[in-house]
Amino acid sequence: MNSRDVMIGKELVRLILGFLADPSLDIEATKRHGAVQCLLNLKVLETMELIAVSYSLSLSDGEILKVDAKSMIRWDKECSKFLTQKMDEAGGQKSLIEYATFFSNVISRGVLWDKEDKIKALSELTKLAFVLKFDEQAVQFLMKSNNLQTFPEDEEFLAAAFPSV
Repeated sequence: MNSRDVMIGKELVRLILGFLADPSLDIEATKRHGAVQCLLNLKVLETMELIAVSYSLSLSDGEILKVDAKSMIRWDKECSKFLTQKMDEAGGQKSLIEYATFFSNVISRGVLWDKEDKIKALSELTKLAFVLKFDEQAVQFLMKSNNLQTFPEDEEFLAAAFPSV
């Protein structure tokens, strides 16, 4: 799939760039652009089933703790793959908010992996923008109401990344 088919488009990128441009985060333009470029480079794989993930943790006493989980979405940063369960559009609002929640959490954790305290805020903004289908005017209002802005270098990056949009 094209990454833009799963809502990884210009308005999502604009929202993230605006969030990352917050002076309190102190992230320079090249790092902001690098953070969102990894989204644009993703290979998106869609499945009908939940995505199974297994985690193991070696404890100090030598014991290994294993956990299996299932998720609607997973971002494998090492392989630049975005795995997603096909959204059940017939499932109504519940299905939409579930998918939006998983999507926004995965995106926020992937972009802000080193700023744990900011993940929830970006996730909530992304979730709302997702529910609004990343409508350009809605995202602009969302950014304005949250005092977020992009800088000229961010707009140049967006124009280069989305030349026909």
